[in-house]
Amino acid sequence: MAFSPSHRFALVPLLVLGAVGCGDDEPGTPAKPSVAVTIPFEARVGGEPFACGQRYTGLGTTKTAYEPQDFRLYVHDVRLVSDTGQEVPVDLTPDGRWQAEGVALLDFADKKGLCSNGTAETFTQLVGTVPEGTYRGLRFRLGVPFALNHQDVSTAPAPFNDPILFWGWRTGYLFVRIDGRTTGLPGGYFMHLGSTDCAPPPAGQTSGTAGCDFPNRPEVSLETFTPGQGKVVVDLAALLADANLDLNAEVPNTSLGCMSQKEDPDCTPVFHRMGLSLDKQTPAPAAQSFIRAE
Repeated sequence: MAFSPSHRFALVPLLVLGAVGCGDDEPGTPAKPSVAVTIPFEARVGGEPFACGQRYTGLGTTKTAYEPQDFRLYVHDVRLVSDTGQEVPVDLTPDGRWQAEGVALLDFADKKGLCSNGTAETFTQLVGTVPEGTYRGLRFRLGVPFALNHQDVSTAPAPFNDPILFWGWRTGYLFVRIDGRTTGLPGGYFMHLGSTDCAPPPAGQTSGTAGCDFPNRPEVSLETFTPGQGKVVVDLAALLADANLDLNAEVPNTSLGCMSQKEDPDCTPVFHRMGLSLDKQTPAPAAQSFIRAE
């Protein structure tokens, strides 16, 4: 699909004095103008729209009932794929609330029902600019990049300033936070994704020199996404399809549900759905299987 000012879709050429060039332009060739792009996201539970205050049935291996408590995730490294297969970065527009420093916080949970965390407002789209062109796919990573992942949440700007999305005990952000109450676990089934086995300060987490053994930033590649026409669907039922949401594995020092502990067998089916492995010996699945394009 070609981006042009006359096209009906929501990519609008920026009114700038100097055009922003594409990095692959040959020297001396005119720079490609930038256009605005909006990438909509929609949370679902199988065939139903996700909403706090609703009760869903038939989830996981036990086909349990599920009541949402939270549903938020960070994304970064957003790229559109051109008709020639080239990855073109999307420059996310800072807005002082949901997007900053190339990272966006997608928030599908308002304050209804059991969703007491976060805010009543939601944010369900990525907003940015790309060079004008023809694009046929979308790629991004879940999570917060390492350089931003271990900052002081008490002084960080939005969207990095919510302590509910920060692991004090791991000194890093929850890349994905999906909480809900089930029939068998009325106290809550918690799915928290984040980096683990990180080098302790000052050698690693605060200085950015060492990194984490398990970064846990899955790549999402949607090769059939059409900007201006398609949407990105984040399917909670697909993520939890192979998990027992009614019973927590009796393994010492592991959490209810999955909080990215490699010792926790409850994490295995959920991690596989995200295209991740819990250890370095087990190959990760070829791709994630809970986010899709429509």
